Amino acid sequence: MSTTINQTPQDHRLPALLLGEGSKAYSDKYGKYINPADPAKYKHIQGKDQVRVYVDGVFDMFHFGHARYILQAKNMFPNTYVIAGVAAGPTTLELKGQTVMTEEERCESVRQCRYVDEVICPAPWCISMEFLKEHNIDFVVQNDAPYPMGDNPDIYKPIKDAGMFLPVMRTQSVSTSDYITRIISEYDRYLQRNLERGYSRQDLGITFLKLKQLEVQRRVEGVQKTINGYIADFMEYFYEPISHRIVEFISPQGSPTTSDVSGDEDEEDGSKRKKKKSNC
Repeated sequence: MSTTINQTPQDHRLPALLLGEGSKAYSDKYGKYINPADPAKYKHIQGKDQVRVYVDGVFDMFHFGHARYILQAKNMFPNTYVIAGVAAGPTTLELKGQTVMTEEERCESVRQCRYVDEVICPAPWCISMEFLKEHNIDFVVQNDAPYPMGDNPDIYKPIKDAGMFLPVMRTQSVSTSDYITRIISEYDRYLQRNLERGYSRQDLGITFLKLKQLEVQRRVEGVQKTINGYIADFMEYFYEPISHRIVEFISPQGSPTTSDVSGDEDEEDGSKRKKKKSNC
C-alpha cells in the first residue's frame, strides 16, 4: 500500500517539486514506490532515533530507476540514514561486464543523489554480517528477487535470515542495459551527432572507411531533404492551381465549377439568413 506524504520544497525524502504541463501526471507516478516499514516489527532498532539502511549496486549511467530505489530506502522509516555502496570497478568488470562510467564517475553520480547521506566506494559485491556491524547498518534494502552468484542461489539470504533485509520495488522498463541498447540501435545517428560536435574518428574509434560512409550518408540525407522541400513547394504553388484549372477545362459547358458551387452555396446561405430575419 502506497503512502502519501505532504511535501515541502526542502523535503529531501521526496523528488524535487515538478512544475509545468503534465506535472500532476508525473508526480503521481512515484507515490506507489513509497511503502514504509513498520518499526515495531524489528527489535534490533527499538529505541533508535535514526535507522541506518544500506543500498548497493553498480549504478552505471545513474538514472531514475536507481534514484527510485534509493527513494524507497530513504522513506523506510521517519528518520532514515541512507548509506550507498558502489561496486568496485574490477569486480564489476569480472562479474557483470564492461561499464560505461568509471568507478569514480559512478561514485560521484550517487553522491549527488538527494536521498543519499553517505557513500562507500568501492563496496563489496557480497555483503557480510561483519561488514554490516563495521558500518553500524541496521538493514539492507534491495528488491526481493534472489541474486545468484556461482553456487550461491542468493547472496542476500544470510541477511534475510537475520531479519535485516527490507524489500523494495524495481522500476520496470528502465535500466542501464536499455539505454545502451537504445544507443547501439541508432549507432550511426549517434556517430553523426558526435562528429558534428567536433569529435574525431579517433575519439569515436571508427575507421577512415566508416567516416567516409557517414559523410556520404549525410550528403544523401541532405539531398533527400532538399528534394522533399522542392516537392512540397511544387504541390503548394503549382499542382493545386493547375489541378483546379484542369477540372474547369474538362467540365462540360454549363456545369458548375468548384467556384460556382461555392458561390451558389454562399448565395443560398445568404437568402436563408434574409428569410429567417424577415420572419422575426
